[in-house]
Amino acid sequence: MKRILITILLAIFVMAGGLLIFKQPPSESIPAPAADSSPSGIASTTAAISASPSPTPGFLPEDLSSIQVSSDTMPLNTIPESITALVNRTYLLPSDYIPSDLTEPKVQFSFDYPDDKRKLRRPAARALEKMFRAAAKKKIQLYGVSGYRSYARQKQIYDRNVSLYGHATTDTVSAKPGSSEHQTGLTIDISARSVNFLLDKNFANTREGKWVAKNAHKYGYIIRYPDGKSEITGYRYEPWHIRYVGVTVATYLHKHKLTLEEFYGVAKSKDEKTGIDVEEPGKVKHDSVSGSAISGRKKKKKSR
Repeated sequence: MKRILITILLAIFVMAGGLLIFKQPPSESIPAPAADSSPSGIASTTAAISASPSPTPGFLPEDLSSIQVSSDTMPLNTIPESITALVNRTYLLPSDYIPSDLTEPKVQFSFDYPDDKRKLRRPAARALEKMFRAAAKKKIQLYGVSGYRSYARQKQIYDRNVSLYGHATTDTVSAKPGSSEHQTGLTIDISARSVNFLLDKNFANTREGKWVAKNAHKYGYIIRYPDGKSEITGYRYEPWHIRYVGVTVATYLHKHKLTLEEFYGVAKSKDEKTGIDVEEPGKVKHDSVSGSAISGRKKKKKSR
């Protein structure tokens, strides 16, 4: 009898052990913990991905022909955070858009006081440093003049110019709030000692200006408002105004002599005025500014 009980107990023990072994999955097949699928978990995961540095910031692939709508244009991009976003007098930035990665590039500026206009978005800042270093190796010294401008700052500039010159003249020298590329943090006006650090149309004829026009695309920059394209861009020729779009797009535009408007297949409206976009029109040497008219308006206002 004792023997039978021992046999039954052994059988039960063996069966129980087998069940435990059967239920335990192999160690290599155990899946990793699943991400939090709650709204807060999704938001934090998205934020982490967005915060991760990308080797090619923006939304366009290396092979641009892979997404062309036709043989000539690309899908219109107006996403504020994109380095290839189109911003002009028709396609505006939101009033609350402030780039999250603004930083001050390690380059020389035409002024020595702290100011937000010394800042650019991180990829644009790093590219500007490379471009300025490359220019310096050729004994060409470039200077930053005006980079990032917030919506609030642009509004302040526009309103001030309206009070000085009136709406008609202001629209030829200042961009309305939201329509300035400077708000993207991807644009900077540059100059040189040869033009007294001014925003001077003659910059294009200097050694510095010629070097920039020939080489900027190698560092992801373009002359945003090239000569002879004002009826397309809505802005007169600004040889000092460079915009970061990344090496791929900059090289494409440079090679095909295109503006961003042509790249996306859009143009300014027919009733839209052309002009320039500067912070201090009184310190600009450009035939479209008409310095004497601006000076005359100043004197007239002071004499009242």
